[in-house]
Amino acid sequence: MRLVVIVMTFLLFVGIVGFVITNLDKKVTVTVWTTAYADLPLFMVVILAVFAGICYAGIIGVAEGAQTRLVNRRLFREMQRLETELNYLRTQPPAAPRPEPDAVQEAERPSEPPAAMPAPSPPVAAPVYGPEEDWPDDDDNPYSGGRAV
Repeated sequence: MRLVVIVMTFLLFVGIVGFVITNLDKKVTVTVWTTAYADLPLFMVVILAVFAGICYAGIIGVAEGAQTRLVNRRLFREMQRLETELNYLRTQPPAAPRPEPDAVQEAERPSEPPAAMPAPSPPVAAPVYGPEEDWPDDDDNPYSGGRAV
């Protein structure tokens, strides 16, 4: 992309220099609103028009760059907010298990008394395994669902 800009700038410069060389002796009258400027060199009018166009394009470029920076800043703040919320949700203890949304709910039978809930056991800090002789002999394949490796 940079090469394209350099080539286009070079071609514009060569075109302006060629125009100036071929129109050094041409004089024109320029009217701006109600004021008339007589006997202005044509190359000066063209150079002034090119300079005005460059300034206009520069102002538009700065305005669009500022808008892009503002949008990027807003999106960065939103991303930080969402990451903070995600980290907060990751650190929360799990809630009570919920049924799957598409699971069929069975109607409760009022005739049966509710089963007593066992007292909750304290959470364990590490996996607890039974005695080694109770472990299955499946070569401890980590994909078999056997003991952790």
